[in-house]
Amino acid sequence: MGIKGKFENQLTELAEGIKAMGHPARILILKHLLENGPSSCQDIVDQLPYSQSTVSGHLQKLKDGKLIKMKPVKTSSVYTIHLESIEMIHKELGDTFNFKSESKKQMSLF
Repeated sequence: MGIKGKFENQLTELAEGIKAMGHPARILILKHLLENGPSSCQDIVDQLPYSQSTVSGHLQKLKDGKLIKMKPVKTSSVYTIHLESIEMIHKELGDTFNFKSESKKQMSLF
């Protein structure tokens, strides 16, 4: 695979991660998992202003986007944040847009 293919794969992974994160409820769920650790769907429902079906749907999107992990425990499922994926998105965004303190001045047109 050439450099172009590798670059496109990295951008595709980045875009998929951002897309999976692309709803305020999903960001709140990620924040909940980061702050509270492993949680069941019901734990999340109890803390956020969303119904069980809404949280379940968003958990599935986050899981499909590889931003969280799920482990069956007895009759429930426990979700944890996939920190490596979040860190990868953070790093790739910085690398893609060349975020450095000296380049911030160049980014602003006004």
